[in-house]
Amino acid sequence: MKIEKNIFGEGSLYEENDLKEKVYVLCSACMSVYSDILSWANSHPEKIAKTPAEAKSLIVLSCQVTDLAILNDLRKAEKLMADFPGRDYYIGGCLAKRFDVNLTVGLRRLDTLRTDYQPIDRRELVDFDKPFWVPKFEEKDNALADGHLFREMYPLRISVGCSQSCTYCTIRTTRGKPYELETEKLEKEFLSHENVLLIADSPSVKQLTEWCLLAEKHNKPMSIRNIEPHTASEMAADLLRLAERGLLKVFHCPVQSSDAEVLKDMRRSPQKTFGAIDLMRQLKAAGVVTATNIIIDYKNFPNPSLPSGVFDYVSWNPYWAGSWDRKTAEERFARYL
Repeated sequence: MKIEKNIFGEGSLYEENDLKEKVYVLCSACMSVYSDILSWANSHPEKIAKTPAEAKSLIVLSCQVTDLAILNDLRKAEKLMADFPGRDYYIGGCLAKRFDVNLTVGLRRLDTLRTDYQPIDRRELVDFDKPFWVPKFEEKDNALADGHLFREMYPLRISVGCSQSCTYCTIRTTRGKPYELETEKLEKEFLSHENVLLIADSPSVKQLTEWCLLAEKHNKPMSIRNIEPHTASEMAADLLRLAERGLLKVFHCPVQSSDAEVLKDMRRSPQKTFGAIDLMRQLKAAGVVTATNIIIDYKNFPNPSLPSGVFDYVSWNPYWAGSWDRKTAEERFARYL
């Protein structure tokens, strides 16, 4: 166990050595958190229990993008605590480092578990929860149904963290210090798997340029997520070239809004965002599946009207000001879901 201090306060974080074997993991978070724990689980399969009944340590990997996600995480953990008493219970993922959010009594905060450069060949080691925001989610639905985008792709980790300063986002704190994995060390993993998705919280121009060249070198298609608009705009020519060669399958760029005043308030560039939207229109015309995230109910601004014919898949996230209150979260959960 260690003590960590960040902008949300100070608290204890349990570590890998604190876990009692065996370990059961339920992931209710994003693909970045999911791929992290999969890399660790694949490097330590002997420590993993496939069901909570077999485990002494039960982990819920969490998200804190909205209070709705936090509430879902806590409910999942509380159910495990009720159904399987007498174990050690942990909250991992981004919520673990939100020291301003009080956890249920008995829940411990767990530091990030990951193993860099570890191929992910056994995804069954981690229980990937159904997305809570899709009440009628069915695993058999197609890849563009709500909650399905990227879910079945091979998650190839290329970097961690983000150094941007968007007003609504706390990933730069909860995901830890940003760093990149070396592209050449990932080449074998890239070639050994199909339907590859590059996993990063906010990949850089330099890194994505290397990956475009690698895809062209081997004539192997890939998908990319979480490319920020300013990054996408800067490397538009590379992405269009990749698309024209049929090597870019799905392109995800979180524009967050199409309203210039909202973007300014978020400390995001309207010019670069609109440039990214235009790029995605061209990518879609070239056969690429285009996806984005939009924040709705942002402060007192009206909700954006997205340009037609640009996005194949849109994730809508209700704005949360960042102050946790469970009663309010429960009311909002009922209203939105």
